[in-house]
Amino acid sequence: MIVRTKTPLRIAEQCHSRCNVVVRDLRDSNGNRMGTVIEPHDGTEAGIISAAQRVTNLMYTEYPEASNIESRLAATDATGRLKWSISPNFQHLAEIGTDEARYIWGDLTAFRR
Repeated sequence: MIVRTKTPLRIAEQCHSRCNVVVRDLRDSNGNRMGTVIEPHDGTEAGIISAAQRVTNLMYTEYPEASNIESRLAATDATGRLKWSISPNFQHLAEIGTDEARYIWGDLTAFRR
């Protein structure tokens, strides 16, 4: 499902169909916003990673010029709140607000604090 919004990660605030979804904020290599892609997940770590992979495949199909590194991945919880940051290589899942999540999203000093 492709959703175009003016504020990329705010769609998770609307829980009706935004609970337990992976959200990908699509950006090109210069960081310019291109759109948003969402995919449902089952609430498990494996389900979140699987949905993140599906979102990425859709991203490359619909937006071949999208950047894997610049296009952040996040997942909502059962209440629709953003809960998890997902690494671009699908190897790490971290709770938003933690040093690990900040590092995944590009804050390379996060682990030096």
